[in-house]
Amino acid sequence: MNIGRAVLATWRAVLADPGAVLLLLIACVGYSFFYPLPYERETLERVPVAVVDLDHTALSRQLIRFAQASPQLDVRSISSDLPAAQAALASGAVFGVAVIPSGFRADLMRGKHVVLQVVGNGAYPLVSKTLLSGFAGAAGTLSAGIDVRRFESRGATARQALESAMPVNYLARPLFNVNEGYGSYVVPGVAPLIVQQTLVIGISLLLGLWAEQQAAGQRTLAGQLRAAPVSGLLGLWLAFALIGSLNALYFFGFVYHVQGYPQAPRLAEMLSVAVLFGLACSAFGLFLGQLFGVRERGMQMLLFSSIPMLFVSGFPWPAESLPEPIATLRWLLPSTAGIQASLAVNQLGAPFSAIRTELLALLAHSLGWLAAAACLFLRRWQPR
Repeated sequence: MNIGRAVLATWRAVLADPGAVLLLLIACVGYSFFYPLPYERETLERVPVAVVDLDHTALSRQLIRFAQASPQLDVRSISSDLPAAQAALASGAVFGVAVIPSGFRADLMRGKHVVLQVVGNGAYPLVSKTLLSGFAGAAGTLSAGIDVRRFESRGATARQALESAMPVNYLARPLFNVNEGYGSYVVPGVAPLIVQQTLVIGISLLLGLWAEQQAAGQRTLAGQLRAAPVSGLLGLWLAFALIGSLNALYFFGFVYHVQGYPQAPRLAEMLSVAVLFGLACSAFGLFLGQLFGVRERGMQMLLFSSIPMLFVSGFPWPAESLPEPIATLRWLLPSTAGIQASLAVNQLGAPFSAIRTELLALLAHSLGWLAAAACLFLRRWQPR
Protein backbone atom coordinates (compact mmCIF):
# COMPACT_ATOMS: atom_id res chain seq x y z
CA MET A 1 0.00 0.00 0.00
CA ASN A 2 1.47 3.34 -1.04
CA ILE A 3 1.15 6.63 0.88
CA GLY A 4 -1.79 7.93 -1.17
CA ARG A 5 -3.84 4.80 -0.62
CA ALA A 6 -2.97 4.83 3.07
CA VAL A 7 -4.25 8.42 3.32
CA LEU A 8 -7.51 7.54 1.55
CA ALA A 9 -7.99 4.42 3.67
CA THR A 10 -7.49 6.47 6.85
CA TRP A 11 -10.06 9.04 5.74
CA ARG A 12 -12.57 6.27 4.97
CA ALA A 13 -11.99 4.85 8.46
CA VAL A 14 -12.56 8.27 10.00
CA LEU A 15 -15.79 8.83 8.08
CA ALA A 16 -17.05 5.37 9.06
CA ASP A 17 -16.66 6.11 12.79
CA PRO A 18 -19.26 8.58 14.17
CA GLY A 19 -17.13 9.37 17.23
CA ALA A 20 -14.11 10.16 15.09
CA VAL A 21 -16.20 12.34 12.78
CA LEU A 22 -17.56 14.24 15.77
CA LEU A 23 -14.12 14.95 17.24
CA LEU A 24 -12.01 15.36 14.11
CA LEU A 25 -14.40 17.16 11.77
CA ILE A 26 -17.30 18.66 13.74
CA ALA A 27 -15.87 19.59 17.15
CA CYS A 28 -13.81 22.56 15.93
CA VAL A 29 -16.81 23.98 14.08
CA GLY A 30 -18.94 23.65 17.21
CA TYR A 31 -16.27 25.18 19.42
CA SER A 32 -15.83 28.09 17.01
CA PHE A 33 -19.42 29.20 17.60
CA PHE A 34 -20.05 28.27 21.22
CA TYR A 35 -16.72 29.07 22.87
CA PRO A 36 -16.61 32.78 21.80
CA LEU A 37 -20.30 33.28 22.63
CA PRO A 38 -19.82 34.48 26.26
CA TYR A 39 -17.25 37.05 25.05
CA GLU A 40 -19.35 38.36 22.16
CA ARG A 41 -19.71 41.84 23.62
CA GLU A 42 -15.96 42.09 24.18
CA THR A 43 -16.02 44.92 26.72
CA LEU A 44 -18.18 45.28 29.82
CA GLU A 45 -20.64 48.18 29.69
CA ARG A 46 -23.62 49.63 31.55
CA VAL A 47 -22.84 48.20 35.00
CA PRO A 48 -25.83 48.86 37.33
CA VAL A 49 -24.84 51.26 40.12
CA ALA A 50 -26.48 53.44 42.76
CA VAL A 51 -25.45 56.97 43.74
CA VAL A 52 -25.95 58.33 47.25
CA ASP A 53 -25.94 62.14 47.11
CA LEU A 54 -25.42 63.62 50.57
CA ASP A 55 -24.52 67.08 49.22
CA HIS A 56 -27.54 68.03 47.07
CA THR A 57 -25.78 70.82 45.19
CA ALA A 58 -25.48 71.73 41.53
CA LEU A 59 -21.94 70.35 41.50
CA SER A 60 -22.97 66.97 42.91
CA ARG A 61 -25.80 66.76 40.37
CA GLN A 62 -23.31 67.57 37.61
CA LEU A 63 -21.12 64.69 38.76
CA ILE A 64 -24.14 62.40 38.63
CA ARG A 65 -24.90 63.55 35.07
CA PHE A 66 -21.33 62.74 34.05
CA ALA A 67 -21.74 59.27 35.58
CA GLN A 68 -25.01 58.78 33.72
CA ALA A 69 -23.30 59.76 30.46
CA SER A 70 -20.52 57.19 30.93
CA PRO A 71 -20.98 54.08 28.75
CA GLN A 72 -19.51 52.01 31.58
CA LEU A 73 -22.21 52.89 34.11
CA ASP A 74 -25.96 52.47 34.38
CA VAL A 75 -27.14 54.67 37.27
CA ARG A 76 -30.22 52.83 38.57
CA SER A 77 -30.96 54.97 41.62
CA ILE A 78 -30.09 58.40 43.04
CA SER A 79 -30.96 59.03 46.68
CA SER A 80 -29.62 60.15 50.03
CA ASP A 81 -30.47 56.82 51.68
CA LEU A 82 -27.16 55.03 52.22
CA PRO A 83 -28.65 51.92 53.96
CA ALA A 84 -31.02 51.38 51.02
CA ALA A 85 -28.12 51.58 48.56
CA GLN A 86 -26.12 49.11 50.65
CA ALA A 87 -29.11 46.75 50.68
CA ALA A 88 -29.36 47.01 46.88
CA LEU A 89 -25.67 46.14 46.61
CA ALA A 90 -26.07 43.17 48.95
CA SER A 91 -29.08 41.86 47.02
CA GLY A 92 -27.36 42.16 43.64
CA ALA A 93 -29.72 44.81 42.30
CA VAL A 94 -26.64 46.99 41.72
CA PHE A 95 -22.96 46.13 41.54
CA GLY A 96 -21.58 49.34 42.97
CA VAL A 97 -22.43 52.34 45.15
CA ALA A 98 -20.89 55.80 44.92
CA VAL A 99 -21.25 58.15 47.90
CA ILE A 100 -20.98 61.91 47.33
CA PRO A 101 -20.13 63.27 50.80
CA SER A 102 -21.82 66.19 52.50
CA GLY A 103 -19.91 69.42 51.91
CA PHE A 104 -18.66 68.16 48.54
CA ARG A 105 -19.10 71.47 46.70
CA ALA A 106 -17.95 73.66 49.61
CA ASP A 107 -14.72 71.70 50.05
CA LEU A 108 -13.97 71.79 46.34
CA MET A 109 -14.53 75.54 46.17
CA ARG A 110 -12.06 75.98 49.04
CA GLY A 111 -9.50 73.94 47.11
CA LYS A 112 -9.62 71.07 49.58
CA HIS A 113 -9.08 67.46 48.62
CA VAL A 114 -12.39 65.55 48.44
CA VAL A 115 -12.77 61.78 48.51
CA LEU A 116 -15.53 60.17 46.43
CA GLN A 117 -16.27 56.80 47.99
CA VAL A 118 -17.05 53.99 45.54
CA VAL A 119 -17.86 50.48 46.73
CA GLY A 120 -18.04 47.49 44.38
CA ASN A 121 -18.78 43.77 44.60
CA GLY A 122 -15.42 42.06 44.99
CA ALA A 123 -16.84 38.76 43.75
CA TYR A 124 -16.84 40.20 40.21
CA PRO A 125 -13.41 41.77 39.62
CA LEU A 126 -14.07 42.77 35.99
CA VAL A 127 -17.35 44.42 36.98
CA SER A 128 -15.67 46.25 39.86
CA LYS A 129 -12.87 47.44 37.59
CA THR A 130 -15.39 48.77 35.07
CA LEU A 131 -17.48 50.70 37.58
CA LEU A 132 -14.38 52.15 39.26
CA SER A 133 -13.10 53.27 35.86
CA GLY A 134 -16.47 54.82 35.03
CA PHE A 135 -16.66 56.84 38.24
CA ALA A 136 -12.98 57.83 37.89
CA GLY A 137 -13.73 59.19 34.43
CA ALA A 138 -16.75 61.13 35.68
CA ALA A 139 -14.78 62.59 38.61
CA GLY A 140 -11.86 63.45 36.33
CA THR A 141 -14.12 65.30 33.92
CA LEU A 142 -15.67 67.25 36.78
CA SER A 143 -12.24 68.09 38.23
CA ALA A 144 -10.98 69.33 34.87
CA GLY A 145 -14.02 71.59 34.52
CA ILE A 146 -13.47 73.07 37.97
CA ASP A 147 -9.81 73.76 37.15
CA VAL A 148 -10.77 75.44 33.88
CA ARG A 149 -13.24 77.75 35.63
CA ARG A 150 -10.68 78.54 38.33
CA PHE A 151 -8.09 79.60 35.75
CA GLU A 152 -10.67 81.63 33.84
CA SER A 153 -11.59 83.49 37.03
CA ARG A 154 -7.95 84.57 37.26
CA GLY A 155 -8.07 86.20 33.83
CA ALA A 156 -6.94 83.34 31.58
CA THR A 157 -8.61 82.79 28.22
CA ALA A 158 -10.61 79.62 27.61
CA ARG A 159 -7.71 78.08 25.66
CA GLN A 160 -5.16 79.04 28.30
CA ALA A 161 -7.40 77.71 31.05
CA LEU A 162 -7.84 74.41 29.24
CA GLU A 163 -4.09 74.05 28.63
CA SER A 164 -3.34 74.87 32.26
CA ALA A 165 -5.94 72.42 33.55
CA MET A 166 -4.67 69.65 31.24
CA PRO A 167 -0.97 70.36 30.61
CA VAL A 168 -0.37 66.79 29.39
CA ASN A 169 -2.78 65.17 26.95
CA TYR A 170 -3.08 61.41 27.22
CA LEU A 171 -4.32 59.50 24.18
CA ALA A 172 -4.41 55.69 24.39
CA ARG A 173 -4.25 53.76 21.11
CA PRO A 174 -4.24 49.96 21.53
CA LEU A 175 -2.21 48.48 18.70
CA PHE A 176 -3.43 44.90 18.39
CA ASN A 177 -6.40 44.26 20.68
CA VAL A 178 -7.97 47.51 19.53
CA ASN A 179 -11.22 46.95 21.43
CA GLU A 180 -9.34 45.89 24.56
CA GLY A 181 -11.89 43.09 24.73
CA TYR A 182 -11.59 39.81 26.58
CA GLY A 183 -12.76 37.76 23.59
CA SER A 184 -10.06 39.21 21.34
CA TYR A 185 -7.54 38.26 24.01
CA VAL A 186 -8.60 34.74 24.96
CA VAL A 187 -10.13 33.11 21.85
CA PRO A 188 -7.08 33.41 19.52
CA GLY A 189 -4.92 31.99 22.30
CA VAL A 190 -7.20 29.04 23.02
CA ALA A 191 -7.98 28.13 19.38
CA PRO A 192 -4.71 26.23 18.70
CA LEU A 193 -5.23 24.21 21.88
CA ILE A 194 -8.75 23.31 20.69
CA VAL A 195 -7.28 22.12 17.39
CA GLN A 196 -4.65 20.02 19.18
CA GLN A 197 -6.96 18.45 21.75
CA THR A 198 -9.77 17.54 19.35
CA LEU A 199 -7.25 16.04 16.91
CA VAL A 200 -5.33 14.06 19.52
CA ILE A 201 -8.47 12.78 21.25
CA GLY A 202 -9.98 11.83 17.88
CA ILE A 203 -6.85 9.93 16.85
CA SER A 204 -6.77 8.18 20.24
CA LEU A 205 -10.42 7.21 19.79
CA LEU A 206 -9.77 5.59 16.43
CA LEU A 207 -6.51 3.86 17.39
CA GLY A 208 -8.06 2.63 20.62
CA LEU A 209 -10.88 1.02 18.63
CA TRP A 210 -8.38 -0.71 16.36
CA ALA A 211 -6.45 -2.00 19.37
CA GLU A 212 -9.62 -3.44 20.87
CA GLN A 213 -10.56 -5.03 17.53
CA GLN A 214 -7.10 -6.55 17.19
CA ALA A 215 -7.32 -7.96 20.71
CA ALA A 216 -10.61 -9.58 19.70
CA GLY A 217 -8.94 -11.18 16.67
CA GLN A 218 -10.53 -8.88 14.12
CA ARG A 219 -8.78 -7.42 11.07
CA THR A 220 -7.94 -3.71 11.39
CA LEU A 221 -6.76 -0.95 9.09
CA ALA A 222 -3.65 -0.51 11.26
CA GLY A 223 -2.75 -4.14 10.62
CA GLN A 224 -3.12 -3.62 6.88
CA LEU A 225 -0.96 -0.50 7.01
CA ARG A 226 1.65 -2.43 9.01
CA ALA A 227 2.20 -4.65 5.97
CA ALA A 228 3.96 -1.68 4.33
CA PRO A 229 5.22 0.03 7.50
CA VAL A 230 6.90 3.11 6.02
CA SER A 231 4.21 4.17 3.58
CA GLY A 232 1.48 2.95 5.92
CA LEU A 233 2.65 5.05 8.88
CA LEU A 234 3.36 8.10 6.71
CA GLY A 235 -0.10 7.85 5.12
CA LEU A 236 -1.72 7.58 8.55
CA TRP A 237 0.29 10.58 9.80
CA LEU A 238 -0.42 12.76 6.75
CA ALA A 239 -4.15 11.96 6.77
CA PHE A 240 -4.55 13.17 10.33
CA ALA A 241 -2.14 16.08 9.75
CA LEU A 242 -4.29 17.35 6.90
CA ILE A 243 -7.34 17.33 9.18
CA GLY A 244 -5.42 19.24 11.87
CA SER A 245 -4.08 21.78 9.37
CA LEU A 246 -7.52 22.40 7.89
CA ASN A 247 -8.98 22.87 11.37
CA ALA A 248 -6.21 25.37 12.18
CA LEU A 249 -6.80 27.28 8.94
CA TYR A 250 -10.53 27.28 9.68
CA PHE A 251 -9.83 29.21 12.88
CA PHE A 252 -7.03 31.39 11.49
CA GLY A 253 -8.67 32.36 8.21
CA PHE A 254 -12.42 32.14 8.87
CA VAL A 255 -13.40 32.24 12.55
CA TYR A 256 -11.20 35.20 13.48
CA HIS A 257 -12.60 37.17 10.56
CA VAL A 258 -16.25 36.29 11.18
CA GLN A 259 -15.99 36.89 14.92
CA GLY A 260 -14.30 40.25 14.30
CA TYR A 261 -11.07 39.52 16.18
CA PRO A 262 -8.06 41.69 15.31
CA GLN A 263 -5.95 40.19 12.54
CA ALA A 264 -2.70 41.16 10.88
CA PRO A 265 -1.81 37.89 9.16
CA ARG A 266 0.87 37.14 6.60
CA LEU A 267 -0.39 34.40 4.29
CA ALA A 268 2.87 32.44 3.92
CA GLU A 269 3.56 32.51 7.65
CA MET A 270 -0.03 31.56 8.50
CA LEU A 271 0.05 28.57 6.13
CA SER A 272 3.41 27.46 7.50
CA VAL A 273 2.20 27.58 11.10
CA ALA A 274 -1.00 25.70 10.24
CA VAL A 275 0.81 22.94 8.31
CA LEU A 276 3.59 22.43 10.84
CA PHE A 277 1.14 22.54 13.74
CA GLY A 278 -1.06 19.93 12.03
CA LEU A 279 1.95 17.67 11.43
CA ALA A 280 3.15 18.04 15.04
CA CYS A 281 -0.28 17.39 16.58
CA SER A 282 -0.85 14.40 14.29
CA ALA A 283 2.44 12.79 15.33
CA PHE A 284 1.69 13.57 18.99
CA GLY A 285 -1.74 11.97 18.63
CA LEU A 286 -0.37 8.84 16.92
CA PHE A 287 2.05 8.30 19.79
CA LEU A 288 -0.50 8.84 22.58
CA GLY A 289 -3.25 6.91 20.79
CA GLN A 290 -1.07 3.82 20.48
CA LEU A 291 0.25 4.28 24.00
CA PHE A 292 -3.25 4.35 25.53
CA GLY A 293 -4.59 1.42 23.51
CA VAL A 294 -8.16 1.88 24.80
CA ARG A 295 -10.87 3.77 22.92
CA GLU A 296 -12.01 5.97 25.82
CA ARG A 297 -8.60 6.51 27.41
CA GLY A 298 -7.64 9.48 25.24
CA MET A 299 -10.67 11.47 26.30
CA GLN A 300 -10.23 10.50 29.94
CA MET A 301 -6.59 11.55 30.02
CA LEU A 302 -6.52 14.53 27.68
CA LEU A 303 -9.80 16.30 28.39
CA PHE A 304 -8.72 17.31 31.89
CA SER A 305 -5.21 18.25 30.79
CA SER A 306 -6.39 21.10 28.56
CA ILE A 307 -6.37 23.78 31.25
CA PRO A 308 -2.84 22.93 32.50
CA MET A 309 -1.63 22.88 28.89
CA LEU A 310 -3.09 26.33 28.34
CA PHE A 311 -1.55 27.81 31.48
CA VAL A 312 1.95 26.50 30.76
CA SER A 313 1.86 27.71 27.15
CA GLY A 314 3.01 31.21 28.16
CA PHE A 315 -0.21 32.81 26.92
CA PRO A 316 -2.43 33.46 29.98
CA TRP A 317 0.46 33.24 32.47
CA PRO A 318 3.94 34.68 31.81
CA ALA A 319 6.43 31.92 31.04
CA GLU A 320 9.02 33.78 33.12
CA SER A 321 6.86 33.21 36.21
CA LEU A 322 6.67 29.43 35.75
CA PRO A 323 8.92 27.14 37.79
CA GLU A 324 12.04 26.28 35.79
CA PRO A 325 11.22 22.55 35.32
CA ILE A 326 7.72 23.36 34.03
CA ALA A 327 9.05 26.17 31.83
CA THR A 328 11.33 23.62 30.19
CA LEU A 329 8.96 20.63 30.01
CA ARG A 330 6.17 22.70 28.46
CA TRP A 331 8.06 22.64 25.16
CA LEU A 332 7.27 18.92 24.90
CA LEU A 333 3.70 19.92 24.00
CA PRO A 334 2.96 21.06 20.42
CA SER A 335 0.41 23.54 21.80
CA THR A 336 3.16 25.62 23.44
CA ALA A 337 4.89 26.49 20.16
CA GLY A 338 1.59 26.46 18.25
CA ILE A 339 -0.09 29.05 20.46
CA GLN A 340 2.93 31.36 20.47
CA ALA A 341 3.41 31.12 16.70
CA SER A 342 -0.29 31.57 15.97
CA LEU A 343 -0.60 34.70 18.12
CA ALA A 344 2.56 36.18 16.64
CA VAL A 345 1.48 35.60 13.04
CA ASN A 346 -2.28 36.09 13.14
CA GLN A 347 -2.59 38.90 15.68
CA LEU A 348 0.79 40.67 15.54
CA GLY A 349 1.69 40.18 11.89
CA ALA A 350 5.11 38.69 12.72
CA PRO A 351 7.42 37.63 9.86
CA PHE A 352 9.27 34.32 9.62
CA SER A 353 12.30 35.76 11.38
CA ALA A 354 10.23 36.45 14.53
CA ILE A 355 8.79 32.92 14.78
CA ARG A 356 11.87 30.92 13.80
CA THR A 357 12.13 29.29 17.23
CA GLU A 358 8.46 28.24 17.27
CA LEU A 359 8.61 26.82 13.73
CA LEU A 360 11.74 24.84 14.55
CA ALA A 361 10.03 23.56 17.72
CA LEU A 362 7.01 22.38 15.69
CA LEU A 363 9.31 20.67 13.19
CA ALA A 364 11.13 18.96 16.05
CA HIS A 365 7.77 17.86 17.49
CA SER A 366 6.75 16.41 14.13
CA LEU A 367 9.92 14.36 13.72
CA GLY A 368 10.34 13.41 17.39
CA TRP A 369 6.80 12.28 18.06
CA LEU A 370 6.65 10.52 14.68
CA ALA A 371 9.77 8.54 15.56
CA ALA A 372 8.22 7.58 18.92
CA ALA A 373 4.95 6.66 17.18
CA ALA A 374 6.87 4.55 14.64
CA CYS A 375 8.39 2.45 17.44
CA LEU A 376 4.95 1.71 18.84
CA PHE A 377 3.53 1.16 15.35
CA LEU A 378 6.06 -1.58 14.59
CA ARG A 379 5.48 -3.30 17.94
CA ARG A 380 1.73 -2.97 18.47
CA TRP A 381 0.47 -3.93 15.02
CA GLN A 382 2.53 -7.06 14.45
CA PRO A 383 0.87 -9.39 11.89
CA ARG A 384 -0.80 -12.38 13.51
